Amino acid sequence: MIRFILKLYRLVMRFWNALVFFFRHLDGRVRKGSWLKLNVPLCCDGTGLVSIGSRVTIGYGLSAMLGDGTVRFKARGGAARISIGDGTAFSNNVQIFSERSVTIGARCLIGDCVLILDSDFHDLSAEGRHHLPAVKAPVVIEDNVFIGSRAIILKGVTIGKDSVIGAGSVVVRSIPPGVIAAGNPAKVIRPL
Repeated sequence: MIRFILKLYRLVMRFWNALVFFFRHLDGRVRKGSWLKLNVPLCCDGTGLVSIGSRVTIGYGLSAMLGDGTVRFKARGGAARISIGDGTAFSNNVQIFSERSVTIGARCLIGDCVLILDSDFHDLSAEGRHHLPAVKAPVVIEDNVFIGSRAIILKGVTIGKDSVIGAGSVVVRSIPPGVIAAGNPAKVIRPL
């Protein structure tokens, strides 16, 4: 009986999330390619533009679920942009917040609970914290990058093509193509 209720709940949630996503798509702030697979809820909010390529997968049923596993793309300002390339797959609980630009290339794999930010969201100085605008810098993740679970990608970072970011890493500087990087802060461990 419990299995039936869980299956019914998941079916209703999948339908509800697809319906909500459809209406957000109608207002022009979310553009999507020809095929989008939603395994968990997708929340696209903010006043900026979210562009999702073809054959993108949102959520993975066998991955860890915190709550309902919602993936969130938030383009916070009118000029903010989030762009997702073709064939990219996101695990559960991924969050991307943009005040300027976050670009993810084609065929990337993004692990569960990954956080990508292109801004500090406030000034770091004690005097300016509540008044000065935040420092913003675009984030670029090139094609075929694999980002492990619970990694954090911060503003101004470019991750090169075919690179791997280890689980739990905090990426504060750009990573060259074709390497494995891990740690806090993330450093190149070895070439692939």
